[in-house]
Amino acid sequence: MEERKLTPWQAFKDLLSGPKQQPVALRVYNPFGLKPADFVTVDDVLNGISKTTYQVTEIDVYRRTIENRTFESVDYVLQDSNEQWLTVRISDNSSVPGAPERTILLLFPDYEGEYDEDLHKNVLPTGVLDIKNDDGELIARYERLHGLRDPYQADVLVIGTEQEPRHESYQYWDFGRKQNDREEFYFVEMNNETGMFHTWRAVETTENELSFLRRATSS
Repeated sequence: MEERKLTPWQAFKDLLSGPKQQPVALRVYNPFGLKPADFVTVDDVLNGISKTTYQVTEIDVYRRTIENRTFESVDYVLQDSNEQWLTVRISDNSSVPGAPERTILLLFPDYEGEYDEDLHKNVLPTGVLDIKNDDGELIARYERLHGLRDPYQADVLVIGTEQEPRHESYQYWDFGRKQNDREEFYFVEMNNETGMFHTWRAVETTENELSFLRRATSS
């Protein structure tokens, strides 16, 4: 029998139509087993965060397929008591030979705005991204990882406080640079339906800098 090939979104739909003994947040790639309204404390002084507690507002599960391999990651979108936002991104590396089990990044939001044709069609395809301040002065220069030019395509299952999750589709570009002998990343994401752009500066952290308070799962 010929093997059935599923797109990332078809795989999500199959998962959502399956048994519902557990909340959907616990039936997807979710290595820390978090749900919306759980709490995460981040204590990563090296990256500028000291013993700050955040609440999980949303869980975004990403799936992208390159050739015949599917890659998964999850974003825990967090907010603290001062309405400051932070995203913890966990990427599954199990299909990458020799890589650690997973990569953990802290994503600091930088920009959110409407569709920008110049950014989309002229800047991002060059593989170089200059970040400037309000006076037009260069703050940082990033280059695409692995020398790529084209964006990745990702299907995203958005799990919030609503009863049903929703599907979104994105193009995204990953950039990086060396800063003080450490790798710093910059992500640009465009919603395929609305054209909205979001960008984040990102740095790597470890599970040792994170702790969790999980609410009991309702029966």
